Amino acid sequence: MAYISDEEIKAVREHADIVDVISHYIQVHHKGKSYVALCPFHDDHSPSMSISPDRQIYKCFVCGNGGNVFTFVQNYEKISFPEAVGRVAEITGYHLSVQPQAQKTVKDPHKEALHKVLEESVNFTAYQLDSQAAVKEKEYLGKRGLDASVREVFQIGYNPPGDSLSLFLKAKGYSEKDIVGANVGRITESGLHDVFSDRITFPIHDIDGNPIGFSARTIDPENKAKYINTNDTDVFIKGDIVYNYHRAKLEARRNGKVYVCEGVTDVIAFYRAGLKNAVCTLGTSCTASQIRLLKKIAAKVVFCYDGDHAGQAATWRAAKMAKEAGCDIAIVLNKTGKDPDEIIRDNGSDALKEMVSHEISWMEFVLQFLQQETNMDSYLAKKEMVQKAMAEINALPDEMDRRYFTDQLSRMTGFQLNYEALKPRETVTPLPEIRKLTKVPDGTEKAQEQILSMMMASSKAVQVFEDKLGYLIGDDDQTLAMMIVDAQHTYGKADASSLIDQTDSQSIKDLISRLVTSPAFTIPYEESRMTGAIRRIKETVLTNEADQYRDQLKGDLNDLSRELILNKYSHCLRELRRLIDEESSESDHY
Repeated sequence: MAYISDEEIKAVREHADIVDVISHYIQVHHKGKSYVALCPFHDDHSPSMSISPDRQIYKCFVCGNGGNVFTFVQNYEKISFPEAVGRVAEITGYHLSVQPQAQKTVKDPHKEALHKVLEESVNFTAYQLDSQAAVKEKEYLGKRGLDASVREVFQIGYNPPGDSLSLFLKAKGYSEKDIVGANVGRITESGLHDVFSDRITFPIHDIDGNPIGFSARTIDPENKAKYINTNDTDVFIKGDIVYNYHRAKLEARRNGKVYVCEGVTDVIAFYRAGLKNAVCTLGTSCTASQIRLLKKIAAKVVFCYDGDHAGQAATWRAAKMAKEAGCDIAIVLNKTGKDPDEIIRDNGSDALKEMVSHEISWMEFVLQFLQQETNMDSYLAKKEMVQKAMAEINALPDEMDRRYFTDQLSRMTGFQLNYEALKPRETVTPLPEIRKLTKVPDGTEKAQEQILSMMMASSKAVQVFEDKLGYLIGDDDQTLAMMIVDAQHTYGKADASSLIDQTDSQSIKDLISRLVTSPAFTIPYEESRMTGAIRRIKETVLTNEADQYRDQLKGDLNDLSRELILNKYSHCLRELRRLIDEESSESDHY
């Protein structure tokens, strides 16, 4: 791998803005002097990651992950440090003198073979769409507004009648096993046959843009199976796939929202209207895995399913799932009775954009949907509706929202609902397992934080540390202390972001991030505070030693051993007494 000099690493880091780079991967929100985001390194349901543009540091206060701009990219993409430097340079437009090559990863040869078969299939079907055999299909696409530029972006193609794709792939040297494994061919008693014969093909890709399957449409009115999709394979698992994810993710992050449609042509219609942050779940059945993918690219998920009963029922299920996963939810109601591409065809792109601009909240949708599903002439049906609606209302975090929608529900049903009576009981939210604090950190831990923070800010603190202590408790704290000493002696300063680049240890990166986001970091250096913190460390070490000596004295010892240990124990007690007297004397002085 190419070597990147320390000077260039520093230049890339100083050229980059950590907020901009992290925004390239996840949605961030401004909050005070910093930014917050859902942490991508654990299952985060509320923004727990803080990003400091002043210090160029990020820190998650739940899982503890932290570091600088390179750390984030390295952890997010799971790549090496030089590769992370290269990615940050690429994102920020900084030209490196050398280009770090990606580390070779072990790839599954079977899956690689399937990807190659599918890539050949995408190219073949795209070429065939311009053939004489596809005249009717091409005309059909043209009438639906899918011109050459759109077809090129989405790699739309045509699988001719017969078994031309299978024959082409075999002629290219691909095995029947891989052709069938990719589900572009199937074997019957009569041999190998194309799965998508005589259909328009819409390639489906994984999150990295690798082809993994097809959604294919027939224009034969006699064929009842209008659309068919690739069956589950070793590279295609329908419940884990979000169509157009690899194209939409950057635009979704920029806009802070992602539109979720039902089908492939809906996504393409949104694209034609200039809405490039649209995806679909290949039908109305949305899964938890798909929700997790959506959550990674946008904080807000806007469901744009069809306005019919099936589409609205699917919206209820999917939006409820996304809400429980911590997403910000909105819904677009399509009351036109038309698909998005029909809206564009009949009324133009602006009509679709106008419809999409009228988002409603989750609770507005809940009340409308439940009302449509309920026999409003039946007391028992309305009672059941109220119970379902109140379960959603009580889950709203804002009191004004709870009051408003309780009142709306009263008006809708005729029931005299009392908000106070229906107000949910306060419950204790269990802390995530990762936060297993059973007591407040003791003074020793706080003392070490103070010492490290002051050493990062002041060369004088480093001198006092070296003269009066020289060690800290714990491997990470001691290692970081030595790194700070070296940086202060070498460069005259110990910049947090630079220190992060000097270690491969994630626990030390996390420690640095925790320090710069702690209150201790903002307090200026004072020799009396430094001396007091050092004294606390010494007291802790001496107390620990004294305890161990006392325990040894309880065992069976010969006279000589007992005398030696007793002398050490007495020495510890004298030193402890001296430190306590010294602290008392200073307190009296002040």
